[in-house]
Amino acid sequence: MIWKLNRFPWLTLGLCVATALWIGRLGWLESAGAQNPARATERSAERRTILIQREPARVIEEDPYSNFSGMAIDEERGELFLSNDNERKGQSIEAYRAEFPPERSARVTEPLRMITGPRADLGDICGIAVSPEFGEIYKVSGEGNSELGVFPLEGNGDIEAKRWLPTSHGAWGIFLDRQADELFVTIEHVNRVAVYKRTAALRDDAVRFIQGPRTQLADPHGIYVEDTRNEVYVVNHGHWHHTEPGEVFLQEGSVPPELQGIRKSYFDLRRTMQPSSGKFLPPSITVYARKASGDVAPLRVVQGPRTELNLPLGIFYDPASRQLAVANGGDDRILFFPVDASGNVAPIRALGGDKSEIAGPTSVVIDRKRNELWVTNWNNHTAAVFPRTASGNIAPLRVIRSAPKGSPRTGFGLPGTVAYNPKRDEILVPN
Repeated sequence: MIWKLNRFPWLTLGLCVATALWIGRLGWLESAGAQNPARATERSAERRTILIQREPARVIEEDPYSNFSGMAIDEERGELFLSNDNERKGQSIEAYRAEFPPERSARVTEPLRMITGPRADLGDICGIAVSPEFGEIYKVSGEGNSELGVFPLEGNGDIEAKRWLPTSHGAWGIFLDRQADELFVTIEHVNRVAVYKRTAALRDDAVRFIQGPRTQLADPHGIYVEDTRNEVYVVNHGHWHHTEPGEVFLQEGSVPPELQGIRKSYFDLRRTMQPSSGKFLPPSITVYARKASGDVAPLRVVQGPRTELNLPLGIFYDPASRQLAVANGGDDRILFFPVDASGNVAPIRALGGDKSEIAGPTSVVIDRKRNELWVTNWNNHTAAVFPRTASGNIAPLRVIRSAPKGSPRTGFGLPGTVAYNPKRDEILVPN
């Protein structure tokens, strides 16, 4: 607990202030008790009665099951790796068999193994990638520790990362370029794609980055690097603000001791208040040269109402069809575009509907060996697999479930407060 508070000093300060106020309150009560012992005893009894006997009318809490976010596959071993960002369940990296009898789809699927626990310190885990050649799993965390961590492919239980390094607050997507032996990481809050050596450790920085006003990066999420076409594909939500090339920040308290004075936190980079540069752009797919660096314009952009892009989260390239598959989180579909698409163009096919069980898709992966397409669904605790060329409203071939079918999901992440809207009779919870 002390370690966690050190990672979030604002919380530590808040607790200290609250403690000081409570101690002051106790001191006042003690003083009042000296003047009027009977009244002080009465007040103390009243307070204890409220604390002990008052029951909540009802409880809304996080569900106890895994919410799948990132996904990667080891095609040769037939293993699927899923990241779970549910704090109540305990963030985890879970390994499953890619092949299993379809009849098992109706019940909860037990993972082969799972990395989770305080030593693993996965944080708000988002994207993952795997390297069967080097026996490694790579993860990035968006909030909190904002780290790129590396774990053994066969890892299980509460184990520490083999190596790790801080990225920047808001890391979301990660892709391993096997040919170049490099890791590409998207950073939401500073509109950045950072590229690291696969072997990067604590003191290593990015070897290059894509960032700046010309890039058109706007809250980037999923990323895919295609080595034969030498291109990088990024999906963007569209939340844009001006960022300077090289701009990064770490959450206050997340700079490790070894990097004190070397890496800067958010508070080290505070500037005087400037007029807002923020604006909302339509969601997009931006394409860059594989070795692009700095404030560079994209090679092409897919953007506009005809694209039907809506909170795109994951992206994957299928060389057989020469199409890009996009997990369209905003409307529960997988959209497919020609790899050379540009401008305001419609998808050439789409997968989704009530039969598909696709709900809040976060990532998509193609298993080339089995000619299958996997989708993670954050809104219903599932990962579902379809034929590689699937289209329309069709049922999945098989489903991995972390919860009984139909289990509700509250969607709470890190709730910071709560409010009630009497006009709409709604409870509002920011995450």
